[in-house]
Amino acid sequence: MSAIPTEIPALRVAVVESGHKAIDGWHAAEIGKAIVFKTEDLDDYRTKNWDSRIYDAMLLIAAVEYCDKALKRSGLRWARRLELLLPVHDLQHWQDSKVDGAIVGALKFLTGDDWKITFTAASIDVDRDFAQQSLFEWGDPGRTITPFSDGLDSRAVSAILGTKGRADRLIRVRVGSKADDRPLRDRKKVPFLNIPFSVNLRQGGGIKESSVRSRGFKFTLLSALAAYLVGAHDVAMPESGQGALGPTLVPTSHGYEDYRNHPRFLRKMEDVVQAIFQYPVCFRLPQLWNTKGQTLAAFAAIETNPEEWNRTRSCWQQSRNSSFDGRRRHCGICAACMLRRLSFHSAGLSEPKENYIWEDLGAGEFADGAVRGFTKMTRAMQRYGIAGALHLDHLAEMRFSPLHQPRVKRSAWQLADHLQISTSEAEERLFGLLEQHEREWKAFMKDLGPKSFVAQWLA
Repeated sequence: MSAIPTEIPALRVAVVESGHKAIDGWHAAEIGKAIVFKTEDLDDYRTKNWDSRIYDAMLLIAAVEYCDKALKRSGLRWARRLELLLPVHDLQHWQDSKVDGAIVGALKFLTGDDWKITFTAASIDVDRDFAQQSLFEWGDPGRTITPFSDGLDSRAVSAILGTKGRADRLIRVRVGSKADDRPLRDRKKVPFLNIPFSVNLRQGGGIKESSVRSRGFKFTLLSALAAYLVGAHDVAMPESGQGALGPTLVPTSHGYEDYRNHPRFLRKMEDVVQAIFQYPVCFRLPQLWNTKGQTLAAFAAIETNPEEWNRTRSCWQQSRNSSFDGRRRHCGICAACMLRRLSFHSAGLSEPKENYIWEDLGAGEFADGAVRGFTKMTRAMQRYGIAGALHLDHLAEMRFSPLHQPRVKRSAWQLADHLQISTSEAEERLFGLLEQHEREWKAFMKDLGPKSFVAQWLA
C-alpha cells in the first residue's frame, strides 16, 4: 500500500514592477501583464484623501487573488502554503507588525491557508501619471458604500437601502463582471465605482483553483477603500442570513468553513482597515437575520420590473458548463442555484424556466430535469446538486435537532460577541432565521413532490 502524501501544496509569488526580472525560485506576477490597472477607473478613486497606500492596497488585493487562483488545493487536505513578495511605497508602514499581522490573520481565517507576506520597496511613482480628480468629493460621512455584483442579494439590498434615503447617498462598488449595469433612479445613474484592476493568469497556465475564498478579502477591502476616500464609515454587505451564516453552520465535509460573509471575518477586516489607514469603518449586514426569500420579497415590493431580478446571476458554474443553444444559463442545481430557486418560491415570484439548465426540479429522474438536448451532463454536476440540496436540508434541521444545538448555540455566542448584542438576543435571532428557513424549505420541497429527484436525494 502506497503512503498517503502529506506535503502541503506551496507557491511563492513575487509581484514585480514592469520591466523587472523575476526572482529565482519565485513565480513572477508582473504589473502590467499579470496585474493590470485601468487608468480611467483608478482615477475615479483619486479624492483629496488619496495617497500611495490606496494603490498598494489595491495591488495587495490583486496579488492575493492571483495567489489564490494560481495554486490548486490538494484532494486530501484543504490548506496550502502561500508566500507573497509585494512592492510598496511606504515600506516602513507596511512592515509594521500591526499592519502585517492584521492582513495575514484575516487571510488565514478567510481562506484556511498559511500566508506569509514580505513587503519590498517599490521604485515607480504611482502618482506621476495621474490627474488628481475624482467623481466624488472627500468628507461626506453620510454616504454608505456597498459591493454591487451580478448577484440577487447585491441588487436587492442596494435597492432596499436606496429607499431609506436618497439613492445618491449610496455608492456601489462594482465587484461583478458587467462593465456598467448600474440601476437608474429618477432617470439618473447612481454613483458607481468599478474595480480598477484585473488579474490575468493566462501566462501562468490559467486558473488552477476555483474555490477562490479570497473574494471576501477583495470585496470588503475595496469597499473600505471607497469609504475611506469619500470620508464615509458605513459599509453595507448585501448577503442575507442563509448565505452569511449557513456555510459555517453546515460546512462541507472536505472543506474549510466559508467565512466570506460572516460577521467574524468582517470584524477582522475592520482591523485590517484600521491598521493600514488608521481609519474606522463599520461593516454591517443589514439582511443578516432575513432569508434570501425575505430579501427578494422586499426587493419586489419596491421594484416593479421583473428584469431587475431575472437577469441577476447566482450560479457557480462556468459558462462552458452551463450554456445551451448559445446562451449562458444558471445550472439550476448547485447550492447557489438551489438557494435562489428556494428564495423565488418563498417570495411568491416566478422565473422563466429557461433561466436554468435544469428546468424542472420536480422531474423523477435527474437527467429528465434538464433542458432537452443538453449534452454536458456529468457526474460532477450531479454531485454538486446533491451537495447543494443536502446543505439546505441540513440547515433546515438545525433549529430543532438536539444533535446540532451545541453548534447553533456556539455560533450565537460568537455572533453576540462580534455584533455587540446579548447572547440571548443572538440566539433568538439565529433560531428565528433557522425556523424561517425551515418553513421555506419544507414548502419548497412539498411543491416539488415526494417523487422528484431532489426528494429522492434526501430520502
